[in-house]
Amino acid sequence: MPPAPSFEVEPVRATRTFEAAIEHLTEAIERAGLRTGDRLPNEGALAEQLGISKPTLRQALRVLELSGLVEVRRGKSGGIFVVTDLVPSVAIFTAVKLEEEAAVDVLRARRVLERAVVHEAMRMATPADLVELERTIELLERHLGERPSVMRADAMFHRALVRSCRNETIQTAMRGVARGLSPIRDAYSGGVAYDGRTLEVHRRQIDAMRRHDGDALEQVLDEHFRMLETQFAKGIGRRWSDLFGPRARRAG
Repeated sequence: MPPAPSFEVEPVRATRTFEAAIEHLTEAIERAGLRTGDRLPNEGALAEQLGISKPTLRQALRVLELSGLVEVRRGKSGGIFVVTDLVPSVAIFTAVKLEEEAAVDVLRARRVLERAVVHEAMRMATPADLVELERTIELLERHLGERPSVMRADAMFHRALVRSCRNETIQTAMRGVARGLSPIRDAYSGGVAYDGRTLEVHRRQIDAMRRHDGDALEQVLDEHFRMLETQFAKGIGRRWSDLFGPRARRAG
């Protein structure tokens, strides 16, 4: 098979959403004149060229697979392959909308499940559990300004919360939520201001848990959930109230 045409993709500059990554990838495929069976660069190279993380790239590739433009094959002989010479614009638009709807579902589920988990953690957490939660907060503070490290510390905080419930079924359920949230957090949250607010709400959450103050905990949880929900709504050009307000949740 002859070598594939040179493939260069413009970096995502204005936004880190998966929609922008999709646009840049489809434009690069057309510009390079790729045909059915041609192979794209691997995930690491694509993510580096686009200036996004692998979770965001995989979200974009999932949409392009659903639309029928590419196929992602796993294993040693795997890779990312073009499966049609024609860019299916309508199918891509439909797949993007489905991905956005799936993200809304995950964010709504998070409100229900994570709230229950945190209240259970407040009831069950031992002093040692609270010390571990404090350690993750210290790690987050230490790495402010280093986005990948902040995200890892934030994930550690949430895993420590779940462990403190001492319930395997809860842990299994929340692993699913975490997988769904990972690309959303990566694509729609970010920046020093956002990370600073995350640090602040984590501290307030621990304080409310130590005092067993359910009302204060509810207030900080709502603020915490709204942070990512608001960023997501803004990123897709919608209002928070339309997607996550009381009427929207009842309609959903």
